[in-house]
Amino acid sequence: MSDAVRNGDAYTYDEAVELTGHGRYNYLLLAVCSIIANAFALDMFGYATVVAASTCDLNIGLKQVGVLASAPFAGVLFAFPWGYYADTHGRRQALLVSTAVGFLLASISSFSPSWQFMLIVKTIGSSFSTASFTLSMTIVGECTIARHRSQYMQILNSFNLASEFVGFGLAYFILSKDFNIPLPWFGITYRPWRLLTFILALPLGIGATFMFLLLESPKFLASQGHHHKALEVLERIYKINGGKKDGYPVKCILLTESDTKIHSTFWRSIAEHTVPIFKPPLLWRTIQLFFLLALCCSTNNIFAMWYPTMVNFFFKSFNEEHTNTTSANFCQRISSQTLDPQDIESYTCNDTISMYTIYSGMLCGLFFFITNLVVSTFASRTRLVLIGTLVVSGVSSSLVNLKDPVANMVFFTLVQFTAVGIGCVATYFVDMYPTCHRGLVTSLGMMVARMMSFLGINVIGILVMSHCELTFYCMSLLALSGIVVALFLPADRKSVR
Repeated sequence: MSDAVRNGDAYTYDEAVELTGHGRYNYLLLAVCSIIANAFALDMFGYATVVAASTCDLNIGLKQVGVLASAPFAGVLFAFPWGYYADTHGRRQALLVSTAVGFLLASISSFSPSWQFMLIVKTIGSSFSTASFTLSMTIVGECTIARHRSQYMQILNSFNLASEFVGFGLAYFILSKDFNIPLPWFGITYRPWRLLTFILALPLGIGATFMFLLLESPKFLASQGHHHKALEVLERIYKINGGKKDGYPVKCILLTESDTKIHSTFWRSIAEHTVPIFKPPLLWRTIQLFFLLALCCSTNNIFAMWYPTMVNFFFKSFNEEHTNTTSANFCQRISSQTLDPQDIESYTCNDTISMYTIYSGMLCGLFFFITNLVVSTFASRTRLVLIGTLVVSGVSSSLVNLKDPVANMVFFTLVQFTAVGIGCVATYFVDMYPTCHRGLVTSLGMMVARMMSFLGINVIGILVMSHCELTFYCMSLLALSGIVVALFLPADRKSVR
């Protein structure tokens, strides 16, 4: 190593990645991780459509529907072990296991004979699949040159958001079919919602298969002391990107002390990976980023899960005689539908999904996908983009209840605009934490965000019916607090390690 330093063949990790160039391998990595990002969201959010379509076969009412719909969020409790596993066994291996097992269990859930069986299988499966999104962001961040890193994070987030369009699109084609195939050995009848469950799981299997084409993160290998393997990976990336044979100049990677693994016992290793995240100098940054990630994710997740129900109530109000179609605001239209007990009775065994719900969901998903791709061109202005998304969401929350149907739908949709900021916060996790803590802190941040989503979905479900207008004003204030916190992030400039 000393000879390499003297000969000028030693480089920092960022310099070593820059010298690999930007080409075919980076595009392959982005493509595979984009599939996984979309697959994770399909497995989590597409499941809400599956639950609604399975009410008859599983003989479930509203209470069971709520429990089943919350199942994917229970998997976030496993974020800590996944983060630790990724920081000790590798990003690629962790991604392979999470996507493969997630696909297997999601596929099994399509044969569920009862809602209890589906709840157990889905909860366990989600504990694997939910890890894949943060892990894909981590490996992309560590293998991409600095000037493209933020843009790639936004593209990953775009494919994550596109899941709503894909999921509702698949539901449009599959749930419109009418077939009943008895499977007596499973004790079930195979109907369209079961096929949809399997199709929604398929991208996880595809992502797991493509993981065999990718290489382990060279930064992880170097941080574990495997410098020779890290250099081999970097050189392979260089060649795949079109570099000349024997032209890669790096012979030694210089890592900071914080990026280097310390060999120790299991419990001491856990402490070494975890404790620094929650003590100075990282403590304030951890609290700040956890809050922002929880705000962006929970605001989006809460209203994404309630979007089909509320939109359905909204459109149905136009057909009700007791609703004033000219002067009612958004909350009044929703409340007018919840007062009719007929809704509860019909929902218990109604496995037909409204076309209005599917169309609105597809348009919403397509809008956020395109918007996030456009925003990715401004990825170098990470803080500005994050603040902008919070402003849009906060203003929209305060304007949802205007007495204009078009404005109601536009602003209700834009409340979820915080989803665009998720990629921004993920970029800060990659840029501001040492390699040995990066996978864990990102997973823990997502765990906190999903827990807040889990609580928020249930709380909003109660408050929005009895205190609807106040709920939206509180969400507006919450977005404003996020703007204040985001102002304390580092200014938009090239990261310096």
